[in-house]
Amino acid sequence: MITSNQNPKIQKTRALLQQSKERKNSGLFVVEGVRLFEEAMQANWEMDFILHSDNLSTRGLELLNQAEERKVDIDEIPFSLMRKVADTEHPQGIIAIVQQKKALIPRPLNFVLICDSISDPGNLGTILRSANAAQVQAVLISPNSTDPYSPKVVRAGMGAHFHIPIYQADWQEIYGICRNSKQPLHTYLAAADAGLSCWEADLKIPCAIIVGSEASGPGNDAHEMADTKIKIPMPGESESLNAAVAASILLFETVRQRST
Repeated sequence: MITSNQNPKIQKTRALLQQSKERKNSGLFVVEGVRLFEEAMQANWEMDFILHSDNLSTRGLELLNQAEERKVDIDEIPFSLMRKVADTEHPQGIIAIVQQKKALIPRPLNFVLICDSISDPGNLGTILRSANAAQVQAVLISPNSTDPYSPKVVRAGMGAHFHIPIYQADWQEIYGICRNSKQPLHTYLAAADAGLSCWEADLKIPCAIIVGSEASGPGNDAHEMADTKIKIPMPGESESLNAAVAASILLFETVRQRST
């Protein structure tokens, strides 16, 4: 049992929770809680090590046994230490250090989401959750967005990380992914000043949808890449929608159009 706050695994976990640079340099991220741990296990993602405490649920113990069968490095820690290490307010008794997977972009592409300047982790995680539900083929994230592997993004994503390719890239690479294919994607940009409604846009065609920050809107690179600007009609008094809400509406309008 690990009891010291200075143990290398405890310090490593803290660094991964707190520092984006540590996550990028190590290629690791933190998964907390039974549900997300189960998602990672079912998707067969590799784990460096697991920390658990004695308040783990029956289902958590079952999953821990499965991890033990896979020869994952497992250590028990006191719940008092778990509370100090965990990023959540009410820890469920399990933390896994998971290896990030290189995003493999499927071909041919026909449905891609591009996140531009999404700085709020909760928003980005919710967008990823919606993208997973809408069966988006890949989510491309601009370099000025928040780290997709930060603990808040992972929690809000509700397992999306284990099911869809998530790739943070510069705009040149994003452009290449969407345009350098046998069938280049038509790029729609969500913009409040657009003349075309998303209800009227043809989202059945192979396309990429760019959603920008609610505060600052899409940047210059996003505008330069866009083929068509579209808006979400808002008959009420609100000036704008939360970025995650806007992304979800556009994604499921695409799903609706393609199902009819």
